[in-house]
Amino acid sequence: MKKKNTMLVRLVSLAALAALIFCMAGCSEDGSGKKSSETKNNKNADGTYFDSGETFCRGVWAADDGENRVGYYIFYDGENGRFDDAHLGMSVPFAVRINGTAADFALGASDFTDPTTVENTGDGKRILTWTNENRVEYLTLLGEQEPDTFRYYTHNDLSEMALDYYEQQNGRRPESADVSIAPDGMASILLYGKKRNEIAGYSVDSITGKGTENGTENEVVFVMRSTDD
Repeated sequence: MKKKNTMLVRLVSLAALAALIFCMAGCSEDGSGKKSSETKNNKNADGTYFDSGETFCRGVWAADDGENRVGYYIFYDGENGRFDDAHLGMSVPFAVRINGTAADFALGASDFTDPTTVENTGDGKRILTWTNENRVEYLTLLGEQEPDTFRYYTHNDLSEMALDYYEQQNGRRPESADVSIAPDGMASILLYGKKRNEIAGYSVDSITGKGTENGTENEVVFVMRSTDD
């Protein structure tokens, strides 16, 4: 809970300024801003991204705290990107300065005041330790994801989609849903009735919305309901 609260406080305090920062940064149409001339090309011929060996290379890096996926560090290059919170869906732009295994982040409107250490633990794997907060995050490069077009489902998205799916299949809507997202990105969703009795459960990919119904081999595909529905 303490880890979540720490990230939440930081994100909420910066969220109001995020849009302004993007506008002032002179971003290109894809939102990536000016790319570092020192960043090596790390894109395969098939469009996927590989770990170039730099501290951070262009790509989408999923972050977890050892128990749950907490968000995504989306690097446009080795110096600029944004952090997307997996729970709230909130985005905060950042810049980063790297010196060996040390990386100092400037999140949102702040200066470079968030120092970290970065450990390269293998192909597409990093351990990010936030010095001021004594907080550790484990990062994994999602090579198939394109930073400029990356999309994912938040906790609230998954909850609403699961409720919609059950209602469509059974003609009645559950009272509530609980969602947790594992470090590998698989979301566990439980639906409850009026007496808090569990009536259904699903395991789906938090990026694609595809998965299975608990206790069966039935495949499910969750989709976002249009605002016009």
